Amino acid sequence: MAVNIIDNKLFALHTKNASYVLGLTKEGLVENRYWGKRVDELSDFSDISSSNQTVNVSGPQLYREECSSFGGMRFKETSLKVTFADGVRDFRYRLAEVKAGEEHLELVLQDICYPFAVHLHYHVYEEENLIKKWRVLENRGQEPIILESVYSAEYGLSGTGYETINYKGRWGAEFLAHSEPVEAGKKVYESLYGLTAHTVSPFFLVHKHAEETKGDVYFGALEYSGNFKTVIEAVNCDYLNILIGISDTDFAWTLHGGESFETPAVYAGYTSDGFEDMTHTLHHFCFRHMMPQVLAEKPLPVLYNSWYSTTFDVQCEEQIALAERAAKMGVELFVVDDGWFDGRNDDTAALGDWYADEKKFPEGLQKLIREVNALGMKFGLWIEPEMTNENSRLYREHPDWIYRYPTREVLMGRNQYELDMSNPEVVDYLIGLFDKLLAENNISYIKWDMNRYAAEMGSANYDKSQWKELWFRNTQGVYRLAEELRKRHPHVEFEACASGGGRVDYGAMKYFDEYWPSDNTDAYDRLYMQEWYSYLYPIKYMRAWLTDDFGMDQRKIPLQFSMYSAMCGSLGVGTDLNKTSEEQLETLAGYIEIYKQIRETVQLGDLYRLCSFRDGDIHAVQYVRGEESAVFVFLDHERYGNSWYNLKLRGLKPEKRYCFELNGKEQSKTGEFLMNAGISLILKGDYDSLLIRLKEVK
Repeated sequence: MAVNIIDNKLFALHTKNASYVLGLTKEGLVENRYWGKRVDELSDFSDISSSNQTVNVSGPQLYREECSSFGGMRFKETSLKVTFADGVRDFRYRLAEVKAGEEHLELVLQDICYPFAVHLHYHVYEEENLIKKWRVLENRGQEPIILESVYSAEYGLSGTGYETINYKGRWGAEFLAHSEPVEAGKKVYESLYGLTAHTVSPFFLVHKHAEETKGDVYFGALEYSGNFKTVIEAVNCDYLNILIGISDTDFAWTLHGGESFETPAVYAGYTSDGFEDMTHTLHHFCFRHMMPQVLAEKPLPVLYNSWYSTTFDVQCEEQIALAERAAKMGVELFVVDDGWFDGRNDDTAALGDWYADEKKFPEGLQKLIREVNALGMKFGLWIEPEMTNENSRLYREHPDWIYRYPTREVLMGRNQYELDMSNPEVVDYLIGLFDKLLAENNISYIKWDMNRYAAEMGSANYDKSQWKELWFRNTQGVYRLAEELRKRHPHVEFEACASGGGRVDYGAMKYFDEYWPSDNTDAYDRLYMQEWYSYLYPIKYMRAWLTDDFGMDQRKIPLQFSMYSAMCGSLGVGTDLNKTSEEQLETLAGYIEIYKQIRETVQLGDLYRLCSFRDGDIHAVQYVRGEESAVFVFLDHERYGNSWYNLKLRGLKPEKRYCFELNGKEQSKTGEFLMNAGISLILKGDYDSLLIRLKEVK
C-alpha cells in the first residue's frame, strides 16, 4: 500500500522506490523520521527519533518537523507564522484527526487554544515515485487570524554534507545552475518580481556529491508562478531543513471566521541514482499529470515567428508573403508577433486594445488566416494580456484598472503599466475579449508574453489592509484567465513567455503547452541553458529557435550548429525571411524535414545528458523513444589538433543491435557495445556538430 499507518502515531508514504516516514515526538509534534530508499517494515521506525540527543538544545529545534511554527523555542526558519486576534504569534497544536486512503493522507493539526487548524495533505504517486504535499489553513472561529508566513511544505534531511542547486541567471542568461555546499546558515532562493522571473526557480534540489547517474538526490517543484521562496538551512542540530512556498516578503492574508487558505502544492521525490533518474521521474510525471492532456502526447508543430522580419511594422500583404516563404521551408505554424493590433506601431501604445489594426488589416485577420491555412499552416498570434500602455483605449477608459499607490507617480516598465489581475472585473473583461478573438478567428496558437515586473501593489478594488494579499491574488487572476480560455478553446496551443524564461514553473505548466525559455537565441549559449533547464522541465516544453545573429554575443555560428542546437527542443524559426535566399530556404527545409522525422523522439522521449561543455570540449545529448534514438554532438573549438572523441551512449537495450550512419559509413552495433565501448567521432574546427540517428534492428 502507498499509505501505511500504525496506531495513528506512525505514518509511511511509499512510492515504488522510496519511503517517507512520519511519526509523533513525545511532545506530539509531527516529525520526519526517514526519507530515502523504500523500507516496507514500518514498525522498525517506532522506536527512533529525528532528534540529535547530544546537542545541548531543548524543544522543537531538535526535530525535523513537518510543520514548524514561529516561536516556541525554535530558532530556525519556520514554515508557518500566524497572528491571532489577541496578538499571540505561535501555533501550538495536537494531532486532532487522521484521514487516510490508499494514496492520500491528511493530518489535521488543531491549535490547543484557538479555533485554528492546519491540514497537512499528502498524495502519493506510487508508480511515478513522487509525493504531492500541500496545506489548508482553516479558521474555525469568528475572530480574524492573520497568516504572515505560509510555506507549502517542510522537509528535513538527517546529517550534514549536503549541496544545493538552483539557478543564478537573469534575462538572456536563464537556467545557469550553481551547486554549493550548505554547511552553515541558510541559502535562500526567492523571487520578488511578481512572477517566477529569470533569476532563480521555484524548486529545491539537494544532493550529496551526486553525479548524473549515481548519488542521493532530493528534489521538489512548487506548483506556483508568483513570488516564491525556498530556504535550505543547515540547522545546528545536524540536519538540513527545507522550506518551499509563497514568499513571505510583503505577504499577509486575513482568514475571517469560517474561511480557509490553500497553499500551492509541491511535488517531491528521492532517488539514489543521480540527476538523470530525477529528470526522468519529473518528465514522465509532467506528461501524465501536469500538462493539459488535450495536447500532452502530441508533438508540437514547427513554427515560424515573423518578429525578426518585420518587428512592429506588421502589414497584411507582407505577412502573406512571409507565410509563402515559410511554407516552402515546411513550417506548420505561422505566428504574427507584436504589432498586429489597433494603434500598435511601437512599444509605447495600444497594449490592452486587442483588435486587429484596420490600417494594417483592412479586412481584419481573416484574410491573412485564410491565406496561411491555404498554404497548409496553422495560424498564431502574440498577446500580452496582463499589461496596458498609458496611450491605449483600455487605460483611458479604466485608469483604475492598474496597480498603483494613490499618492505616487506610477513607475513605468518597458513603457507599460500592469493590469490589476486581482480584480475579478479586469479578468472577466479579458476573458470576454480574448474569447471573442479566438471564437471569431481560426487561431491555433497564442504566444502569451509578459514584459515587466510587478511593483506598487496597491489596488482600488481592495482596502489597503488587504494590499499584502495582492501578490497571491494576482497570480490566481492570471491562472483564472488562462484556465477559462483553455476551457473554451481546448485545442488552442498556448505558450508561456515572460521576456523569455520568466514563467517557467510547474504552476504555469497546468495551463500552457510550452515555454519560451529565453530571449537569448545564441545557439552556443542556448546549449548551456537548455542543459540545466532539462533537469526539471520537459524537453517538449522547451521552444528553441533558429534566428539570425541576435547580437547578444556578436558571434557567428555555422547554420548546422545553430539548427542542431534548436532541434534539441521544440523547433521554431525566427530568421528574417526578407533576407533569406531561395537556396537558403531549401537548406532550411532540409533540416526541418529531418527534425520532423525525429521530433517525437526529441519531444516525447527520454533525455540523456551524455557530456557537457562545462566539463570538456564537446557537448552531447541523446533522446530515446521506443526503437529509435537521436544523438546531437557539439564541439566549441578544436584544441591542439585534437579531433577524435569517444562517446558512450545510454538508454539503449543491451541485447539489441542498432544501425546508424557515422562518418559517411553505415554501421551496426549492439546496445551493449554502444553504451560500454562507445562510438568514435571526428569533430574539427570551430562550432562543428553531428546528428547521429540510431534505429533498432528487427
